[in-house]
Amino acid sequence: MIKRISITTLFFSISLIVFGQELPKEKTENHQQISGTNIFMIPPDSFQPSNNFKGFQNPSDQTSMIMTMEILGPYSEVTKGFNSEILKTRGMELKEKKEIKVAEFNGLLIELDQPANEMVFSKQILIYGNENSTTLINGVYLKDSLQLGEKIKQSVLTTIVESNLKINPREALNYTLDENVGSLKFKAVIGNGMLFNRDLITPTESFDKATLLTDKSFTKVDIENKKIFCISRLKKYSEDYSVITSKGINEIEIDNLKGFELFAKSNDKKNEEMYQVILFDESGGYYLFVGTYMEESERAISDIKNIIKTFKRNK
Repeated sequence: MIKRISITTLFFSISLIVFGQELPKEKTENHQQISGTNIFMIPPDSFQPSNNFKGFQNPSDQTSMIMTMEILGPYSEVTKGFNSEILKTRGMELKEKKEIKVAEFNGLLIELDQPANEMVFSKQILIYGNENSTTLINGVYLKDSLQLGEKIKQSVLTTIVESNLKINPREALNYTLDENVGSLKFKAVIGNGMLFNRDLITPTESFDKATLLTDKSFTKVDIENKKIFCISRLKKYSEDYSVITSKGINEIEIDNLKGFELFAKSNDKKNEEMYQVILFDESGGYYLFVGTYMEESERAISDIKNIIKTFKRNK
């Protein structure tokens, strides 16, 4: 039976045990499940489940949020990037880092500052995982918002993970794809997107290296020149790509959303190509689809295109 306990009492108790690196062991009636995850948390006052990402946000304050994300990488490797030297190269300042236990997982509780858009944000990040995957719970707020920052920190410290809970990670997304129209398999939900490939291995070891990654912008943005945006989006990837101009940059429409499709060639990996589609939401923001494969792999191109064409927003 879930015990009743006030938020004030729970937060006060957590503030006393934080230096012992502990999280609560038992849910209360105030804990809320983050859709599509096995994570439960008590959100700060005025925070609501987000429609843009897995987590909570204040509808009247777009600068603050608590967002969860799973990374398909071992905890031991992912956490190597959270040291002061590496963070500094990315424009972040590490303020504090502590080891913490999250259910049966090893974890870290990290506080850092990061400038963005002429503002400075503070982040309270809870990281945990194993050799299969890593989860980040990222609490974000303006650095000068001290009271809000404390509330977000205390909220993160109410985290409970029910590892044995059966979940459907795709239910938190506001759109669907049908991979059955092609020979790709659903691998995982990553943030607001999905990953598909042929063999469920990351990175894929299939003969044509066919992979489809989707995403959805978690903020509404006003994009004036959408065609230029689709071209410039190639510069946001970790690898270098160039547009294959002979294949054109073509208008496309799926589920009553208009956008552009293009083909690009990798300048880093020999014989790799990309098929990119971006669809723009009428209310702002966009949906992104990125298929990669070995060049001249007609089956891969067909599978990727067919799956993207099944895109449908949840009504």
